[in-house]
Amino acid sequence: MHIPDGLLPLALLVPLWIVSGLAVYISVSRTNKRLDERTVPYMGVLAAVIFAAQFVNFPVGPSSGHLVGATLVAVMVGPLSGILIMSLVLLVQMLYGDGGVLAYGANLFNMGVFSCLLGWVLAKGLFEVLKSGHGVQRALLISASVASYLTTVAAASVIGLEFLTLGELGFPFLVMVIAIHAVIGVGEALLTYAILSYFIKAAPNMIPLLRGEELWALTKVRPVTPPNVVGT
Repeated sequence: MHIPDGLLPLALLVPLWIVSGLAVYISVSRTNKRLDERTVPYMGVLAAVIFAAQFVNFPVGPSSGHLVGATLVAVMVGPLSGILIMSLVLLVQMLYGDGGVLAYGANLFNMGVFSCLLGWVLAKGLFEVLKSGHGVQRALLISASVASYLTTVAAASVIGLEFLTLGELGFPFLVMVIAIHAVIGVGEALLTYAILSYFIKAAPNMIPLLRGEELWALTKVRPVTPPNVVGT
């Protein structure tokens, strides 16, 4: 999904830089209200996990896929903090040549801003539907995995549409990108399920949906934790 420099026009890259920069600014401001002695190392661990997991590539036809992790981090720390984590991961990857400098705003928008927000909305919606019948932990695993798959395909669609602005690629290119990522999304869902399973067992009280936390509040978070919220 990483876009190198020289492919997309500046007329598209500049607005995406602005949107992504604004999203990171809001993310930093919002995350600062939630920081405590546990949150900082937890986010650091997540960033390291996502960065390392993205090195695991699997072949898909003429392309290859790897974990993006946007839905995963959005579920584990909330969408805004997730954007901040993805911005750091993508920045380090850019410094190592994975994605262009000018295209960083586009890559952050596609794999960070758009994917974290959509992944969170889908995961939370599915979680609310499933939790009464499956238990909160199992419902979270299912909803996050399904949301990660759908988000991967949706993000690929956005990337395909961005390349269509070149005028040199037609609708078949968009279909090809979506088809490839429809397969890659299966790997994304499986890795999301596996990594989230570990964190649910190791630190369930750190996961917002298991705490009943209102992540969109503009004031300092005050989680509501019913006695059985982290049980199955």
